[in-house]
Amino acid sequence: MKTLKLTIAALVIAYLTQACGGASSESENQQEAVKANVQVVKLTTVPKKHHYTGTVSSVNQSTLSTRIMGQINQVLVHEGDAVQKGQLLVSIRSNDIQAKQKQVEANIIQAKAAYKHAKDDYQRIQTLRNSNSATQKELDDITVHYEMTKAQLEAAQKAKEEVTEMLSYANIRAPYSGVITQRFVDGGDMANPGMPLLAIEAPGLFEVIAKIPESDVYKLDKGDAVEVMIDACEMPVKGTVARISPSSRFSGSQFDARISLNPDAKQKDAIRSGIFAHVNHLKGEEKKLLVASSSIVERGQLKGLWTVSQSNQALLRWVRLGTTYGDKTEVLSGLNEGNQVVISAEGRLYDGAPLQLN
Repeated sequence: MKTLKLTIAALVIAYLTQACGGASSESENQQEAVKANVQVVKLTTVPKKHHYTGTVSSVNQSTLSTRIMGQINQVLVHEGDAVQKGQLLVSIRSNDIQAKQKQVEANIIQAKAAYKHAKDDYQRIQTLRNSNSATQKELDDITVHYEMTKAQLEAAQKAKEEVTEMLSYANIRAPYSGVITQRFVDGGDMANPGMPLLAIEAPGLFEVIAKIPESDVYKLDKGDAVEVMIDACEMPVKGTVARISPSSRFSGSQFDARISLNPDAKQKDAIRSGIFAHVNHLKGEEKKLLVASSSIVERGQLKGLWTVSQSNQALLRWVRLGTTYGDKTEVLSGLNEGNQVVISAEGRLYDGAPLQLN
């Protein structure tokens, strides 16, 4: 019996020894150093970036109206319709103008006949006067009559031009090829002088009207290159400052700046008038802490970076990020110059993990 007890005790001791050895081995495996590539954070000189907001607008846009009063016969287009230059868009009833046009045409015929008759008499009396067969008074009288009929013909022709001009406002045509963006009236409505009928814009040429605060207006110059961020475009759209308003009288404390866009073919198809835009203006230099954007760790709404502690262990620091510059991102707080940031690792990182720095 004593021998059996000794045997059992020996087995228990052997088992415990093996278990402890296995735990020790597992602990050693967990403490194996993770190979990591690190980078020392330094202040980097970058272009100073100024940010503004604005709205995309078409360079060529017009609101069509009329100078006459009358009932609208028909509106031949709708929003989104593409139109060609000279195409009829709106027809306004113009019976009174057409009647006046016929009257003017009749007056022209009458004035032409009177002018021709007076001209023939003038030439005949002038010939007779040259041969002393007519008196000077007869020549003077016919000359006055001739000039009067000539002036009456010119007046009738001017009246025709006026009526033709009025008729052009009864038939509203497209001033250039473009797209109808808004329709204000329908058939049967009454049109009044100056009343908007349609809005049209020429596609392809766009600009951004940006709001510049008074503190930054002197930092912006005509011809400066800018980057325009539009949600519909994956990449920034190149732009150039075309004009800067010299006054903010009608826009509060902000100045309007017009930025000409130079999109590529894909971006041009995505841009629409009226959409929101962010404008980035790079001018001057400043120093900032930059890290590789690929090294940023996201945990919900939090952003962090794996750093190296004084004992060469992984330490996750929560940081506040700022502007992005290409493949690098600015760190506003949570990191200091001289800290080491893990760029890549060959194993799983966790707080306190030993690191083998490359």
